Amino acid sequence: MSTSQIVWLVIGVLAALGVVGIVGLVVLWGTASNPGRSAVRKEVPAEEIDRYIERGAAFAIVLTERTPLSRREVWDRVVNVEYMSSLPLLSGPVWSGDDVIPGATPVVPVGAARTMSGTLMSVSERVTHVEDEAELTLTGTAVSFPLAIHSFAERWTITDGPRGTLVVTWAIAGSPRWVGWLPWRWAVPFVRPILGFVLRHILRLKPFRSVR
Repeated sequence: MSTSQIVWLVIGVLAALGVVGIVGLVVLWGTASNPGRSAVRKEVPAEEIDRYIERGAAFAIVLTERTPLSRREVWDRVVNVEYMSSLPLLSGPVWSGDDVIPGATPVVPVGAARTMSGTLMSVSERVTHVEDEAELTLTGTAVSFPLAIHSFAERWTITDGPRGTLVVTWAIAGSPRWVGWLPWRWAVPFVRPILGFVLRHILRLKPFRSVR
């Protein structure tokens, strides 16, 4: 095979991959409007969340951030604010109106459902454990793209820090449906800056507007 043939072969392969990528993005964009389209294969119960984050999920990341905000303010942002909606191409979390109990403690009880939406993928979650102003644990229930996710979960914890501050810990874990055997945790160093930015955005000193 001549050099020119090899060059054209490489160009053809790259073009084909580009077309496949564009088609994939179009499909993701078209399905992203329905966060409940495809149920996950397994929900993660509250009693399994520690093991799931530590070793059960194909991917897991734990982020921590200190903040001078009050415990009530931090908790209000976690459960009452659509903090993703002030970021580009994202919206939510939006709680189901039938599940939220205004004025109750906690305002989002076990079983309460919420959705978060993006340009390419949306997800649905359900509360599995809640301690007012201290912990919120959720399991994923569905995603917008069919047959993509085996399971996922997240947990928020608020603890006392030094010198009157609070330590907010955000743990996210998940496993894809077909390629969970791949070493997804190796991606943590690349994902950490992005999710760290989101966490700092949630804990910014400028107040959010409450959705309730």
